[in-house]
Amino acid sequence: MNNSVESLLEGDHESLGQLLTELFGELAKHNLPRAFELLDLFWARLAVHIRAENLHLFPALVNAEASLFTGKGGLPTRDEAHNVLLQLRSDHDFFMKELAEMIKRARGIRAGQEEDFNVAEELGRRLTVIRKRLEAHNRLEEERTYAWPALVLDELSMAELSDRLRQELENLPPRFA
Repeated sequence: MNNSVESLLEGDHESLGQLLTELFGELAKHNLPRAFELLDLFWARLAVHIRAENLHLFPALVNAEASLFTGKGGLPTRDEAHNVLLQLRSDHDFFMKELAEMIKRARGIRAGQEEDFNVAEELGRRLTVIRKRLEAHNRLEEERTYAWPALVLDELSMAELSDRLRQELENLPPRFA
């Protein structure tokens, strides 16, 4: 069975990775206005990606027939799946908290309420931590979690899940319309 969920979410990972690379490039050039725009866009794009997983992918896995999680055929045991999902949710919380703090800092600088000394370096350091954790996070999702729906859901459920994920990914805040 074609795993449209896997293709959709992996494609979004790739797009987010390209956006992050562009953001690092602007920070390296000390082009703070453009870097702040890209940081805001990255934050929003990652947030909708996380929302899609938290609202649709993870519940679909949690609600799948427990007896299917046998630890065989590419599937974990139910306990292993539960632990992976807990780790992914913890990562999601970390990314959103860190990016929210970075956005707050960027907005303070834009408003003239904070100094921008070494801000490019500071944001670059923080983004490097995020990038490293995001790379490990994405590997876990791509190598394990994204394959599971095709193994535990029927075709109709897969199509419905894919549609719901796509709708979430397209639901960016109005400022990006």
